[in-house]
Amino acid sequence: MSAPAGNGAEALAALALIHAYAARDMYTARHILVRWDTPEHGASFAAVVASAAATLLQRVAKGDRDQAERWADEGLAVYQAVRADALAA
Repeated sequence: MSAPAGNGAEALAALALIHAYAARDMYTARHILVRWDTPEHGASFAAVVASAAATLLQRVAKGDRDQAERWADEGLAVYQAVRADALAA
């Protein structure tokens, strides 16, 4: 399990964004996104956020990558079900 890729400030912002979303702190999340989700940083910041989230999942799963993947699959399935209901409404 490695630390998130990217420069130090970008990696810190990615972890802060994940924390803000986990805490349902949309005020902080919006401010982080305004700073980092820009044309010059957007793709690389998205990759760093994904890397940080994967690293956190693996650490919570105590290094069990299969378990981390199952949790990611479960999260994706829940989100898809929620979106399907919203699209059908």
